[in-house]
Amino acid sequence: MQNASLRPMGIGRILDRSFQLYRKHFVTLTIIMLILYGPFYLLQHLLTYQETASTSSSILEQIRSGASMQDLFGSGSFMQNNPTPKDIGKTLIFVLVLLPIMILGLMPASIASVLHLVKASLFGEETPGVGELLRKSFRRFWPLAGSTFLDALIMFGIYIGLAIIIVIFAFVFAIGGNLSSSVGGFGGGAVALTIIFFIILGLGAIFTFFYFFIRWCYYLPFVAMGEESVGLGRSWKLTRKSFWRLFLMYFVLTLILYLFLFVIQLIIAAVLGLGLGAQLLQSLISILVMSLWFLPYAVSYFDLKVRNEGLGLESLIESTIQTFPTEPAEELEPFDTFDDLRPIDLDKKND
Repeated sequence: MQNASLRPMGIGRILDRSFQLYRKHFVTLTIIMLILYGPFYLLQHLLTYQETASTSSSILEQIRSGASMQDLFGSGSFMQNNPTPKDIGKTLIFVLVLLPIMILGLMPASIASVLHLVKASLFGEETPGVGELLRKSFRRFWPLAGSTFLDALIMFGIYIGLAIIIVIFAFVFAIGGNLSSSVGGFGGGAVALTIIFFIILGLGAIFTFFYFFIRWCYYLPFVAMGEESVGLGRSWKLTRKSFWRLFLMYFVLTLILYLFLFVIQLIIAAVLGLGLGAQLLQSLISILVMSLWFLPYAVSYFDLKVRNEGLGLESLIESTIQTFPTEPAEELEPFDTFDDLRPIDLDKKND
């Protein structure tokens, strides 16, 4: 893929290019994801896993033995009904230590590695190795972590604000329902309208959250490439007039990957059960697929740069000029333009 091929792409083309890059650089991407996320998933399962009778055999064997749904899925998790102090300590370690490391460190570094790999492929550069990609990513570690923390803080504030709005409406409707029931009753039509209203309100809140999330989520490439220290403003400007296209792209991508992972997890649970080995295998498959979440993000970023900032236009113009070269001007000897101004021979003139 050469620089001249940087042209605006549709949703299908972005996803197709992402899957092509995944197949071409599968080994490099897999090694990066294993290095970054392998220890995290291993520690997570060691902290949260609880061995029970329901996890000791496969689901197919338990169904044949007459186990109920509660026996199959009612336990085997650290979120138990009666957690012990040890379980609470493990949960706190996961939430306060492992989760921030993943959100502020591992995720930005992995996305930055994918961005550098996609950039090299799009510009026809030599593909960097695993070590070089990781060095480039961690070279900007603190700006990446700081900008990610700021973005997460903003999105958390928006989430809390939307939740407060929904709670206020629920409180108002609850008071109104009590007053209506005390006066003359609360009819079935009013109940149906209330349900419809809250469905619309919930969908609106989800849409609002994802609107701001998508508009600000492209801060990371600017920080990873060293163009900005935060990048939220550049992301807002870059995604202008592209929200619906990006939203649909991520919606399609989520359907594809979640459906694939769901089927794989069902097969693993049916064959191996819910034990630690099965959970580690599920995590391994998630790691293998993880770069497919990041590749469309990276490709769509460069597509936005082409659409809004003319990325690749200069090279395209230069290649066009080289295709139609102008004829070189005729070289003149020094002072050729003054050949007609020869000295006048006075003797010949007098003759």
